[in-house]
Amino acid sequence: MAGSDGSGETNDQDTYWVLRKDQLECMASTVRMDIVDHLVGNGQMSIKQLAASMGRQPSSIYYHIDMLVKAELVVEVGTQISNRRSEVLYATRAPRIRLQKALADPDNLETIDRTVGAVCRQAHRDFVEGMTHPDAQLEGPERNLGFFRLINRPSAESLREINGYIERIAEILWEERDTDQPLIAFAWTLTPLHEKADSED
Repeated sequence: MAGSDGSGETNDQDTYWVLRKDQLECMASTVRMDIVDHLVGNGQMSIKQLAASMGRQPSSIYYHIDMLVKAELVVEVGTQISNRRSEVLYATRAPRIRLQKALADPDNLETIDRTVGAVCRQAHRDFVEGMTHPDAQLEGPERNLGFFRLINRPSAESLREINGYIERIAEILWEERDTDQPLIAFAWTLTPLHEKADSED
């Protein structure tokens, strides 16, 4: 793990905060973001296993894996034998890869803009695919498909409560891994809105 030299920092062994410019640039890609998310969700995998999980051909992700390894966001963690051939196993450099702290640096805003765009595009693709998934649950306490947008004016106390819930959801998703259940994707944005002045008197 990188320390406090600006190359990245961690709260503990489980979290890697992406702060390096090259790493942020690397993550501003739907494919590379999807690779990282699948490795976080599944644990270590070979390129063949990773491509199958993503619904892609292995040849389509070799370049992106190489970029992530060079940026030190993904690491080689061992090998396995499959059909009498040795395959390299890959994992993220920590179980949790987070970008939130990069927002604090104004120099990162352009890259973060592209990264959020990638998140939203991938979220849309995930949702479209999920609508026809045989295990999609639309209602009830085990619902795994839904969408929501709301605009309001929460108090400071309510914002603290909302952020607490978001962090708890993230903790649940990082901690839980039931191999009998389908993968799910969870994406969110939270932003203050510029209110447009009424153009009419």
